[in-house]
Amino acid sequence: MKIADAGHDIALLTLTRGDAGLWFGKEEGAWTKVELAAERANEWTAAVRTIGYGRTRLLEWPDGGLARAPVDEVTAEIVAFIRELRPDIVCTFGPEGAGSEHDDHRAASFLAARAFARAAIADQYPDRGEPHLTRRLFFGASPYVPDMLLPSGTTTPTHVIDVSAYRERQAAAFECHRTQFKDRDFFHEVLERRQGREFFHLAIDRTGATPAHDDLFA
Repeated sequence: MKIADAGHDIALLTLTRGDAGLWFGKEEGAWTKVELAAERANEWTAAVRTIGYGRTRLLEWPDGGLARAPVDEVTAEIVAFIRELRPDIVCTFGPEGAGSEHDDHRAASFLAARAFARAAIADQYPDRGEPHLTRRLFFGASPYVPDMLLPSGTTTPTHVIDVSAYRERQAAAFECHRTQFKDRDFFHEVLERRQGREFFHLAIDRTGATPAHDDLFA
């Protein structure tokens, strides 16, 4: 949201539809995976609108099974998206899975980093567009909090971004995901602890510059 307000284009690529999850407020077995996928796609669309993404794509790789998906096929789709958009930066989960050890999150991190590298190489996936060298790859990160341990810890921040002006819209975006309200209290607790900040780890930097730690582009 902050990047968009600064005049940059923002885009989102989501690899699964979340159809292997739970549906808050409904008993397990009271819905089908097709129904949950459709509902979560609607929630995703509402959150996308709230945040203000320009271009988006929602893929259908197996929820809960992304780590077992065909690596080259998924990579090819991500490479195509990168070459189509030609971004300056790519952000994804940290390799630890955003602190949750969720295999889908860890797989998404691996696949995004793989596509980040291969999108710049002409003989990799030549049918998926012209090569593009993205300047920076960031992982989502979080500072160490002694009394809020996550299963595997989280990636250490290199960048701290002031997003205090967007806190209400952050909360509003989460409120779109009603099937996942089991995590609602935790989400708001995280927002409170972060005190209007978001954290990132600069994993790859192709600019050759000394990065400013309060700006993803500088």
